[in-house]
Amino acid sequence: MEHSAQVGLIRSIFAAIDRGMPPMAQSFTRNDPSAYTSKERAAREREVLFRRHPIVAGFASQAANPGDYFTDDLGPVPTLVVRGEDGELRAFANVCRHRGAKLAQGCGVGAKRFTCPYHAWSYDTRGKLAAIPDDDGFAGLDRESNGMVELPAAARHGLVWVSATPSRKPITAAVDELIGGLGGEIDSYGIPSFVHCETRIVHKRVNWKIMSDTFWEAYHIKVLHRENVAPLFIKNLAMFEPFGRSHRYVGVRRSIEKLRAMPEAKWDLLPHATILMNLFPNTILVMQSDHAEAYRIFPSPERVGASAVAITILAPAPSPHWSKVMDLLTGVVEQDFTVGEGIQRNFEAGVIRHVNYGRYENALEHFHSQIREALAESR
Repeated sequence: MEHSAQVGLIRSIFAAIDRGMPPMAQSFTRNDPSAYTSKERAAREREVLFRRHPIVAGFASQAANPGDYFTDDLGPVPTLVVRGEDGELRAFANVCRHRGAKLAQGCGVGAKRFTCPYHAWSYDTRGKLAAIPDDDGFAGLDRESNGMVELPAAARHGLVWVSATPSRKPITAAVDELIGGLGGEIDSYGIPSFVHCETRIVHKRVNWKIMSDTFWEAYHIKVLHRENVAPLFIKNLAMFEPFGRSHRYVGVRRSIEKLRAMPEAKWDLLPHATILMNLFPNTILVMQSDHAEAYRIFPSPERVGASAVAITILAPAPSPHWSKVMDLLTGVVEQDFTVGEGIQRNFEAGVIRHVNYGRYENALEHFHSQIREALAESR
């Protein structure tokens, strides 16, 4: 974040502290619990938000050198991302063109080919069909049209974005539109130079939006997290700013009061805040003082009330320390997700017709309004 923007934000924070009230929307809003339980709504979200929009599939540091690759199974299409020998980053459906088996698992380095474990058809890092064992059984097969199915991909701001719908159209412009000007801010934190340290995948019996909801209001921290992180933060105070479909949400630490005694030229927001960025529709990037966290949230294709989140730590350098940090943050969000499972069960019971978002829960309202708009525009 540019220093001038930090100064303006810190001034607004001090004004909120002094008046004893966080910034608020003009009125409270409501949401329909069917947004979390409707099968028709869930199917439309999977089609519109997860198949038609570029989605963060991983991180550029996972495929930094030729032959480096990683796979991702959480999106609508199993995906293989690889850095080719020509240095280009490409994404493919992780599907063999012979009988449909997965070509790769996990991640790796220095790959020259991907060989199917079923019948050993192999493909090079450009996706071309390179070898067919006993190929006399496939006389006449056009190898050029039977390479891996390529998916549009772009490396932007240290993140790898992939569209699940095959197309020749580049997605860079679509990514820039989705993040609405947050790209420069992400770069300013050093994310493109950070390395991937660890990813853990958590499955819960909640709609994917309940997982996301917990990040977009500070109202619950003083109650649910009173034994761990609540003492660090100013009650209910968070600064929301929309960036198109995406948004930024800044949780304010009590230590920010130290800046009052310093000249504005030396103000630095990050040591005194947790900066959360919602990268529409399903990726949450969290900036801490010495590392970043990413939450990539995906709906289950089988059950409306189930989802998975890939939790990742990105840092300037690898260290055993980050595993302990991961233990801490997964413990905190586990509290949220456990409550979320109860919320999901209550919504499915159908006993309430709406939920209420308070005037200081404006990030929550923005998140849901942008989803509703995207679904409406696609009809």
